[in-house]
Amino acid sequence: MTAQAGDTAHSKAQLRREYRRRRAALAPAERRRAAERAARRLAASPMFRRARHLALYLAHGSELETEPLLQLCRAAGKSVYVPRVLDGHRLRFDQLLAHAKLRRNRYGIREPALRGRRCSAVRLDLVLLPLSAFDAQGHRLGAGGGYYDRAFSRRRGGGPWLVGYAYALQQAPALPAEPWDVRLDAVVTDKNFLVFRS
Repeated sequence: MTAQAGDTAHSKAQLRREYRRRRAALAPAERRRAAERAARRLAASPMFRRARHLALYLAHGSELETEPLLQLCRAAGKSVYVPRVLDGHRLRFDQLLAHAKLRRNRYGIREPALRGRRCSAVRLDLVLLPLSAFDAQGHRLGAGGGYYDRAFSRRRGGGPWLVGYAYALQQAPALPAEPWDVRLDAVVTDKNFLVFRS
């Protein structure tokens, strides 16, 4: 690892801690209201209305909750998929059926207990990504495992819309980015909707 790469990794780790601290400081009632506002904001968008196959994460820790959005997806008849962590630092997207039993994976993140119908990453229409922080250029600071970067590394121009889903307070002035970091097409928060893809 070069000195510059080491500095970038250290900077990212510090930023993760800072923005997770901000996120965790929100009261439960504020979190619920924020999740409901973000869900309504996304559901009113053309990209949501056009999407038939949508992937979302099941919130872990202080991440913006996706349950209100999941309910809107089901009401709109969307096929909903959630990420499943595989060996080798890979993600697969399994369909989340109503009343599916969930289990916690090695990171404590909920995923379907039984492997079901899957959808390849490139066949999804819209993917909601969790994040620690984002900036106005579409850079995303994830949890540090690189799962989403690997899953969408071959995407060129087209493919699913990659949408960060976060609290507005997770917006950073600027984030360090590396060549392999996959940029977001948009970010939806409790206060705004930023679109970076034309």
